[in-house]
Amino acid sequence: MILPTTWHRFLGIRPDEGKTVWLFFLHNFLLGIGTILVYVAANVILLENNPERNLPLAYGVAALALMAVGKVYTHFEHQLQLQRLAVRVLLAVVVLTGVLGVLVAVGHSVAAAVAIMAGYRIIYLLTNLEFWGVSAVVFDVRQSKRLFSLISSGDMPAKALGAVLAILVHGHTDLLFLLLLAFGAYVGALFTLRTTLASHVVEVKSVARRHRQQDAAPLLQRWSGNSQLVLSMCLSLMAVAAVTTGVEYSFFVNVKHKFHDQATLMRYLGTVLALTYLLAMVFKVLLSQVTLERLGIRLMLLALPAAVVLGVLVFGGLEFAAAPDSVMLLYFCGLFLGLEVLRRAVFDPVFLVLFQALSATERLQAHTTAKGFFEPLGMALAGFLLFALHYLPELNEWLPFVWMGLFAAGALLFLHRTYGHYLAELHHAVSRRFTDDAEAPASSGTGWHQPTATQAEQASEAINDDHIRQLIAGLSDRTQRRRATARLVQLGETAVPLLAEALQNTTEEVQLQRLAHVYGHIQTPASRQALLTLLKQPRLFGREVALRALRTFDQDPADGPMFQALVREELQLAQQLLHGLATAPTELRRALDYELTRVQQRIFGLLLQLYPPQFIADAQRGVAHAARERQANALEILDNIIPRSLYQGLQALLDVLPNPDKIRTFDRLLGVPAVPVDVVLLVVRLGETTFSEWTVSVALPHWQPTAGTMPQLLPHLSSPSLLVRESAFATLEQLAHRQPALHQQLCNENSTIASQRMAHHAAAATISAHDRVQVLHHTALFAETPENVLSSIVPIMKEVTFHEGQEIFAKGDLGTSLFIVYEGEVGVFNGPQQLATFKKGDFFGELALLDAEPRSATAVAHGPVVAFRLDQEDFYDVMEERGEVLRNVLRVLCQRLRRQNEKMQLPQ
Repeated sequence: MILPTTWHRFLGIRPDEGKTVWLFFLHNFLLGIGTILVYVAANVILLENNPERNLPLAYGVAALALMAVGKVYTHFEHQLQLQRLAVRVLLAVVVLTGVLGVLVAVGHSVAAAVAIMAGYRIIYLLTNLEFWGVSAVVFDVRQSKRLFSLISSGDMPAKALGAVLAILVHGHTDLLFLLLLAFGAYVGALFTLRTTLASHVVEVKSVARRHRQQDAAPLLQRWSGNSQLVLSMCLSLMAVAAVTTGVEYSFFVNVKHKFHDQATLMRYLGTVLALTYLLAMVFKVLLSQVTLERLGIRLMLLALPAAVVLGVLVFGGLEFAAAPDSVMLLYFCGLFLGLEVLRRAVFDPVFLVLFQALSATERLQAHTTAKGFFEPLGMALAGFLLFALHYLPELNEWLPFVWMGLFAAGALLFLHRTYGHYLAELHHAVSRRFTDDAEAPASSGTGWHQPTATQAEQASEAINDDHIRQLIAGLSDRTQRRRATARLVQLGETAVPLLAEALQNTTEEVQLQRLAHVYGHIQTPASRQALLTLLKQPRLFGREVALRALRTFDQDPADGPMFQALVREELQLAQQLLHGLATAPTELRRALDYELTRVQQRIFGLLLQLYPPQFIADAQRGVAHAARERQANALEILDNIIPRSLYQGLQALLDVLPNPDKIRTFDRLLGVPAVPVDVVLLVVRLGETTFSEWTVSVALPHWQPTAGTMPQLLPHLSSPSLLVRESAFATLEQLAHRQPALHQQLCNENSTIASQRMAHHAAAATISAHDRVQVLHHTALFAETPENVLSSIVPIMKEVTFHEGQEIFAKGDLGTSLFIVYEGEVGVFNGPQQLATFKKGDFFGELALLDAEPRSATAVAHGPVVAFRLDQEDFYDVMEERGEVLRNVLRVLCQRLRRQNEKMQLPQ
């Protein structure tokens, strides 16, 4: 098990991807064997007689045949499901191979040779469309970057094997044997495909996306759809196909002129082809992913046409120097080998990745258009030019390299544009579905629906410091909050100094959040500076609210270094937490997972101040989306707009990877910590300035204080959080039993501990804050909400008791509260009929949290009952402050409504 795991990690294969990757590898291996054997048979016949004329003719005929087959494939692509289409394509390939066998057996004319070459090209096109069509649906854009080179390397050893077999060919009987082997390989590929389809859902789903702002030109939409990405890709592929066809022709013709003996010719060609495919396989498997990670998509795409331009310049130098024939043969061999390796190992896999940004339907159509029309069109153009040059022998030496250089320059231009369209397509894939950016509602100044004061009211209010302080105090009052917020925003810069004073003095998170919210809607340099000051303070909650408020301001490049330093600080904190997860107790590990999500959110908030905000905002929504494809597109956006090192760290946080892999990534980026991370000590030391109250309360019981670290308990004893105080005093009691000397020393040095302990015990509730969080977490309504978030509900949980037969609420009463049973049972009645019984952990009356309507039933206590009551107004405040609570409540209520609808639809 260790060896395969290590090998998979080396190749970039995730644990759940192993079977899929090897099925596709085997599939491509079998297709590669069949295709190269047909290719060898076709070239042996064509090179026998006048290849200078027959090869261009074969290119032209094959191109026309490919465009016709591409049209047929496009028709059936719209008519059949992808699974059925893929199987039928391989069946057609099997039949076509048999037809080619008949042609080889009975046909020895040039027409037969051209037909065989056209048949090879058709087989290659069909197998290509089938293999990459299935791959495009199974893999998302991120998987395709990691795995397309690997799964497509299966045909490299197959083609190398076919090239070796070509060396052994001595006559048409051997060619028939090769075609028989090809026939068997295609049958094997068909069975492999069926296995793949049986283990995967290969389904093309049309996902609604918003309308593209920039469509392709109307005359070109028939060929490329509405996507400019597809158009630029098709044009670049056409230019690349023309270039590679010209290079292949030059290589074959020059080799033919050098070796007149058929056996020697086949040995030479077979050796070069075998070496080419083996080098391509090595690069694909071992180097392509590393190279792509370092260079990125753009440079990998440009490598092939750039190499052609360089090759043309080298040819010009050799022609100018009148190089001998042996040197020219070596040049043509090196050019063919180098471009084939670049095309097979670098260009094709990366080029195909670009299609993955499109929706599933669009990417299949685009792939068929590119491979079934534009690539053959490029080959046809090359065939026409080469055929014409056959009748101009005085230009045949150098003119092909002129037009190949021009096509390569065109490919460079189109590929450069392709990369920009690729980023735009990714943005389109993760942006809001039904709203164009241009149609988004403009900011109204306040940014939310708030009642505004009339001019008469404004005139009657004296605008002085006392008035502003009253408005700031009104932010804490439920009845005055909305009006105070709107009035402070209207006062604008006048209120900024006193808002800054309040922001500096407040210790309450809720008030801090509301003050920052007001600042975010006062568009002045002073208010922005106040938020930047809050951002740099050590308390991370302040950083979070400051980042949310800063989203309404324009970026300032001068602040870039500060934001970059904060990003690195967040990554260092993430590294410490990841190291701590390896040894943390289970309950603390869950809390640390939540802290890591907060790190992610803060990093995204910082990125919004450094890079294009719309791209970052859409990427942040995308990575949180349930659909795997949308998550992958969002990650790909980040990969292309933020620095590589930062992206690798953020990706490690976002990806579902084993924790050791994440630790290795961070240690590589930031360096291994000088001392092992004691995460419990870290949480206790930094406390609520860095972590949520639940994380601190969970860490304290696992802390082993020493004489040097013991004073770190003191801030927690006076924490405003009931959770933290309870945990801190419990730790103090443990210290008294386990280390009485240290406990006594701490009490002697801090005389206030005794009075704090008495006040705590006097105020302690019957049911502890920690138990209340657990009650909430074990309630279906809040089961998927992290305990770190549920701790914010504890202050509004009112403990209530009922005796046997006591009515909790009656049918028709106005419902304003939710109840959670802690002990006992509650029956719910509609008149004399009992509808349900609720026991410990159950909740009822939940609709009252969202809408105050008359109760639809009566709730009565069955025996003594202890319960918690959550009142609507209090819960509204919590939902306003913690959006996670609202999202979870809505999700659970929707699930209940859906189940109820399903029950109603069942036959009675």
